[in-house]
Amino acid sequence: MRFPQHRRITSRRDFGRVRRQGHSYRGHFLLLGVLEDSSVPDLKIGFITTRRLGNAVTRNRIRRRLRGIFQRLGDDLKNGHYLVVIPRGAAARASSEALEKEWKWLIHRSGLYKKEQEQ
Repeated sequence: MRFPQHRRITSRRDFGRVRRQGHSYRGHFLLLGVLEDSSVPDLKIGFITTRRLGNAVTRNRIRRRLRGIFQRLGDDLKNGHYLVVIPRGAAARASSEALEKEWKWLIHRSGLYKKEQEQ
């Protein structure tokens, strides 16, 4: 299944806004940038995979894993935010389960779960 266009961050300007104005949460495998923006009706996400991670096959594998995690767990997140996910060097050697566990931990730290809002 293709990742929907309305859920993607596509402009360089939006990536830069998340970096300058947002908050960062660092884990062992991932760096998560979060920016709240009430003008966005949905949650938008962007992935930055640099050559430092490895060759194109490795970078694409990491992006596929992260998109899959987001598609499985993205409905549990609050709308009106931009998310930028930057995998770190250790992510290339990490299992999908380890990436998913860290994703949940970073989202919990950032306070983006809908369940936390309702309590």
